[in-house]
Amino acid sequence: RVTKEVDSTSKEAKSFLKQQEKLQSAAPASLPTGSGVRRPSGMSTLLGKIGSKKQKMSTLEKSKLDWENFKEEEGIVEELAIHNRGKDG
Repeated sequence: RVTKEVDSTSKEAKSFLKQQEKLQSAAPASLPTGSGVRRPSGMSTLLGKIGSKKQKMSTLEKSKLDWENFKEEEGIVEELAIHNRGKDG
């Protein structure tokens, strides 16, 4: 952010004030502008996403995933379903 000081009677200061007035009048009135409203800052949001730890997969979840992949690769899903419905399942 750059801050520039100019005389309040200069052309640049007057044009800046006019721009600010236009922006304020063009802003929708339905949005609250009170001090209680906070928007998340861009940097903290990014750091929160980067710094958040991913959930580790448990051994049980990994085994289940591996078993499901094995059944699909070998094509034995239907065979297991039929076997499990029977008396020996």
